[in-house]
Amino acid sequence: MTARELMEQLIAGADLGRPTVDTCKHGDPEKEVKKVAICMTATPDVLTQAKKWGADMVITHEPTFHDHFENPREDEVTLQKRAFVAELPFTLYRFHDYIHWGVDFDHINEGFLRFAGWKGVFDGRNSFVLDTPTTVYDLAKSVKETLGIRHPRIIGDPGLLVTKINVMLGAGGSGAADKFLGDDNQLMITGEICEWRDGEPIRDASQFGIPKAMLVLGHCACEAPGMEAFASDLAEKYPDLEICYIESGDLFSYVD
Repeated sequence: MTARELMEQLIAGADLGRPTVDTCKHGDPEKEVKKVAICMTATPDVLTQAKKWGADMVITHEPTFHDHFENPREDEVTLQKRAFVAELPFTLYRFHDYIHWGVDFDHINEGFLRFAGWKGVFDGRNSFVLDTPTTVYDLAKSVKETLGIRHPRIIGDPGLLVTKINVMLGAGGSGAADKFLGDDNQLMITGEICEWRDGEPIRDASQFGIPKAMLVLGHCACEAPGMEAFASDLAEKYPDLEICYIESGDLFSYVD
């Protein structure tokens, strides 16, 4: 199987209706693959580990060259990384759009919920209903303990009991809270927000007694479980391939 054939199988049956960023970023798409490394972000350390492991192909979720659409950048860091990547012996693909908006469901959100271990019903996209009402604080505590997310942040009342959750991992985008404020979800889980644009309305809602809260987990921190779940599923689907998940690590360091 070639790198291109594997990617074509992964996106088979899906039509986004628009151009995709899920394309080959480096190397030969016709390269035969036997060892595939999966990662959240293709950092220099991750790519070095993939090279040492002997990967034929690396699949990353986030952009490698610091722009979502891989538009050319001429800053020193990007140029140095392009030169570094140019020397790598494997094929590098991005897998962002189709893993979120494929045929059946959002695999990133599903993977997060799978590893979180919460009991409830997932609609396959962005809605999750807990079997048992749970406080926002307890949900935040559980992702810290189960997923190792060190920095869950709560906007609104930590003691709010919730059952209906809007799962909007990664970057919700500017105005992400607008729809949430008008629906019947009590909690929105996301990765990163514009605080004044999306956080303050949630704080205001809480202070007015409106049952709304937000759990902010960090963009890469909350999407990484989805890519790890994808690696596990890929290994099961393609037993003849060697699959390795390489952890990108936390973007941040913390002061205790």
